[in-house]
Amino acid sequence: MADAPRYDDSLTIALLRAREAVTAKFRDHVAAGGMTLTQWRVIRALAGGTELDTTTLAQRCVILAPSLTRIIKTLEGRGLIEKVPARDRRQRVVRLTADGEAMFTEMWAVSKTRYAAIEAAFGRAEMLDLVETLNRLRAVLEEDSRNQSASLRP
Repeated sequence: MADAPRYDDSLTIALLRAREAVTAKFRDHVAAGGMTLTQWRVIRALAGGTELDTTTLAQRCVILAPSLTRIIKTLEGRGLIEKVPARDRRQRVVRLTADGEAMFTEMWAVSKTRYAAIEAAFGRAEMLDLVETLNRLRAVLEEDSRNQSASLRP
């Protein structure tokens, strides 16, 4: 293999390992709240009275639509989210219930301390720079994908 980078130097592997290291800091307290990390992402996205259609919610939480459908059903069954009327009847819009907001508030108190510990270990400036860099990388790659798709159209 002439120019293959070392496996451990691969961007995709580094991102996966960093994601696992970060989510490991939250897994136990989220599980103690009776949720998966994916369910917690939905709760977080809807916190503070935010109403979102399921397409936007799936994109924001980085969840495939079929998985989100199951998560909504589960969280709705637990009384944590509810469907609300949408202007477009083809859309499904959801929000947290009062119990969902209470769950968020309780769990967020612990999450904040976990985020603070990560920041203390890594550095606040470095954390902000990292998030900004990753968001910029995503934007550049998404734009590149859109441009490639557009150039393939007849």
